[in-house]
Amino acid sequence: MQTWVGNNEFFYCHWIANSDDDVIKQLYEFELEGTVVNSMVNEMHQFMSAYRNSHEILQQYPEHGDQWL
Repeated sequence: MQTWVGNNEFFYCHWIANSDDDVIKQLYEFELEGTVVNSMVNEMHQFMSAYRNSHEILQQYPEHGDQWL
């Protein structure tokens, strides 16, 4: 299940990309960046969704302690 709740205009989507720049470049190619959306890229270390079509759960854990570096 994916849920985001807030009072502001907000859109969150998941991208699989080699770098932050690749995401921004694609948004510019779609003519979305700066016109329809102003984006901010955040790396996620684990993504879980009820909509993921897989029987295999890929869990990832921090390499050092309980914090992602």
